[in-house]
Amino acid sequence: MASITRTVRFEKEEAILIDNFLAQNKFLDFSTLARLAISQFMQNPKISIKPVSRMKLRNRTREKAISMEGGLNG
Repeated sequence: MASITRTVRFEKEEAILIDNFLAQNKFLDFSTLARLAISQFMQNPKISIKPVSRMKLRNRTREKAISMEGGLNG
């Protein structure tokens, strides 16, 4: 079976917490923990994600450009 490697970046504090968790649960390694967490999240996600529409993005970009023009000229 071919395997695929992916990269995850952590803040220093997050990495320390992960290391502490793995030290207390020696039957797990990082790769297994990551696979379990991702799999569990995909099966039962518990976060609310807010969509962004292109129209809202265009309006915000336009408003930002107008405010920047006013700030430069005013």
